[in-house]
Amino acid sequence: MDRKDSISESSHSSVSQTSLKNVTKYDEGGPRRSTRADYETAIAATEYGKFHYWLLLACGWANAADAVEILCVSFLLPSAECDLLLTSTDKGILSAIVFLGMMIGGYLWGGLGDSLGRRGVLMVSMTVNAIFGMLSSLAMTFPTFLVLRFLSGLGIGGSIPVTWSYYAEFQPKAKRGAMLSFLAAFWMVGNLVVAGLAWAIIPLTFEYESANFQFNSWRLFTLLCGIPSLSVAITLIFFPESPRYLLSQGDEEGALEVFRRIYASNTGRPVSQYPFTNLELDDDMLSTVSHHSEKLFRRIKRICHRVGSQSKLAFGPAVRRSMILMIIINFAIQFGYYGLWLWFPELFNRLQVYYEDHNVTVSVCEVVDFKPNTTGQDPFEHCKDAAPPDNQVFINAFIVAIAPLPANIWTIFHMDKLGRKFFLVFSMIGSGLAAFLIWLVRSSAGNLALSCIFGAVSTMGFNALDCLGAELFPTNVRSTAMSITLAAARLGAILGNIIFGVFVDVACAIPILLVATLLMFGGLLGLWLPNTTKEPLL
Repeated sequence: MDRKDSISESSHSSVSQTSLKNVTKYDEGGPRRSTRADYETAIAATEYGKFHYWLLLACGWANAADAVEILCVSFLLPSAECDLLLTSTDKGILSAIVFLGMMIGGYLWGGLGDSLGRRGVLMVSMTVNAIFGMLSSLAMTFPTFLVLRFLSGLGIGGSIPVTWSYYAEFQPKAKRGAMLSFLAAFWMVGNLVVAGLAWAIIPLTFEYESANFQFNSWRLFTLLCGIPSLSVAITLIFFPESPRYLLSQGDEEGALEVFRRIYASNTGRPVSQYPFTNLELDDDMLSTVSHHSEKLFRRIKRICHRVGSQSKLAFGPAVRRSMILMIIINFAIQFGYYGLWLWFPELFNRLQVYYEDHNVTVSVCEVVDFKPNTTGQDPFEHCKDAAPPDNQVFINAFIVAIAPLPANIWTIFHMDKLGRKFFLVFSMIGSGLAAFLIWLVRSSAGNLALSCIFGAVSTMGFNALDCLGAELFPTNVRSTAMSITLAAARLGAILGNIIFGVFVDVACAIPILLVATLLMFGGLLGLWLPNTTKEPLL
């Protein structure tokens, strides 16, 4: 997540008789007595059904769309190299620029989501993502393409956290943890979509060219990758605003209307049979409502002061060790995962090109700088007779994309049995060893197998971190702590891609061994984290 930015909570509470105050059964159109409930009781009373499953598809597709936009760059690099005159350093910067946009966009859109509403901000951020992603397919130069991908990243940075907040606020406690896990699984769906789309589109040989314009298969692929985000923005028109957000803004009747709509959709009964007519506000909502009429300058000042004080608490004595460990671990796993994962299609392409001209087995680092039919004077001399990447490149990428499926299933059913620390440590040490062996292995089949192992075991680490991030920190600093660790993770992804691009042609061993070392180091640090498995939230 990118891969994933979520807070998973679960509880086994249900609507008890004592939580229903003055509940009266009445027929449609009959008199309505005043009945009151808190937010959790009200959402549980809507029951669970058709509305929630449609919402899962919509928000899950939003999560998949974000994965498509993040990963599509890695698939177009081999084909775009000649059209945009990309050096390896340029490729690293291009892969990293999306994460820079996400880092900035996360703060921008997250604040707007709290102020203007989840649904509207999510629609706008997905539209920004789609429009600039699709426009990048028309960019004729590297700087233009880079700027447009950065702007697309701004949209992704907003859609990821807002999607999770929006979806979670419709879930009753008893279902929240499990349904957030299902939402996370859609990231792999995005992996498969982008890999399958690349396989189907990029090998095509069509091309339209004029004096100042060119359009070919990789540009069509880039254009199509924006459609999932655009389709999400359109789909959200048919969904309501988060009732929790409405209630926090003092719109009690608006929140009730949403609850009634969900109730009618899930049960098939008239909206008038929803059992509550009034809602209670919890402490967080009361605080938000009390500040709702503040002037803009005063609100900004209050928020800045709160961020500063919360940041100090996040590094307070009680959680300082956990915070420092989580910052390092998040940095390490995203440096390693995205630093290597986004380069797999490029590495597969270079191996395929080499094996077409040589019948020998070599390691990755022995072929990364190989260019066929060149004198060495011009780094783009091979572009004169360049053909689209071989189908095998995309077949390999598709196989790697589907490899995490068993690992996802295993973590869903065994996370509570084996524990968060087990999966984190096992994942990071295992993926580090896989990265190290990629440097040593001397066959294309071996590289493919190790790439699959790397992706599969890395997934378990991300899933474990999702749980640990929610459970390690007390409620009063949880959001702040996760924002800090997320910033460290984004920084790791940016540096991983840039360092890989700078060194891959100069000293290939450096980025690969650095990835391996950081991942294994992060895994060992995980041993010092507290055990949170089956422990109550702080």
